Amino acid sequence: MKIQEKVLLKDFSTFKIGGPAKYFVEIKALEELKEAIEWAKEKEAKFMILGGGSNLLFHDKGFDGLVIRLINNQIELKDKTTIVCEAGVMLSELVLFSAKNDLTGLEWAVGIPGTVGGAIRGNAGAFGLEIKNATQEVVYFDLENLQEEHCNKEACEFDYRKSVFKEFDHKIIWKAFFELEIAESEEIQKTMKEIIQKRQEKNTCLTKNGSVGSIFKNPIVGEAIIETFEQETGIKCRDKKVPAAWLIDMCNLKGYRVNGAQVSEKQANFILNVDDTTAENIIVLISVIKQKVRNTFGVQLEEEVEIVGY
Repeated sequence: MKIQEKVLLKDFSTFKIGGPAKYFVEIKALEELKEAIEWAKEKEAKFMILGGGSNLLFHDKGFDGLVIRLINNQIELKDKTTIVCEAGVMLSELVLFSAKNDLTGLEWAVGIPGTVGGAIRGNAGAFGLEIKNATQEVVYFDLENLQEEHCNKEACEFDYRKSVFKEFDHKIIWKAFFELEIAESEEIQKTMKEIIQKRQEKNTCLTKNGSVGSIFKNPIVGEAIIETFEQETGIKCRDKKVPAAWLIDMCNLKGYRVNGAQVSEKQANFILNVDDTTAENIIVLISVIKQKVRNTFGVQLEEEVEIVGY
């Protein structure tokens, strides 16, 4: 285990924003995780777990403690329909691995950045599906007793963009078991191509400008807003939620900028780092959006992105 100092966190965030971590370490083995946590406790330093950095906004001053980046990346086929995957594996790699083995159930995640651990923690989803649908079991490291624990799908307490692991930070996801179904390779590839096309049509490429994808969760709204949404779009509302992107778009905020922070002109629930901007500018833009939506619709948006260091 090699502890580094003053490592820029912008290099580990898809937002491409963030100051230095006081201490930084990358780990592959469970024993290294234990060692890193014990090191932090001896130093009386706070610590945080980092995956792919695809849903985080780091403070401009960085993180005054130890950042533990999980790079455990083992993935294997346990039997014909079960994949065992460590938390540090990129979600895109899991999708490709399942497709290679003629397994269906994760095509919706193609093109989503971040790690498997992060996807489980936040119950990532798209096109009406979520990671919980395929998750069978999760193995995690409990910081309270410093032991490896197991929990089934029910114990994960999955809900919209959250799980028990997001509720309790002492439960660190280490690996997961996914139960999928066998399907024809041609059908899997066809579905993946269709989803990639949809993403290209709606979303700004995350590699062109810094972004973390969706900034806000889709809110539950009243009947009047649901009726307006369905009339305007011709799309049926799900679970009394409307897309945050639609609300933001209706407030004419596409393209709105605060210095180098800009609401995407393609997908209004994306904020882009278009000019090497700061976390402060992103925070100000988030506040502007929330206020405008609240004043226009009486709806309080809630962030999906996690803000670290504020």
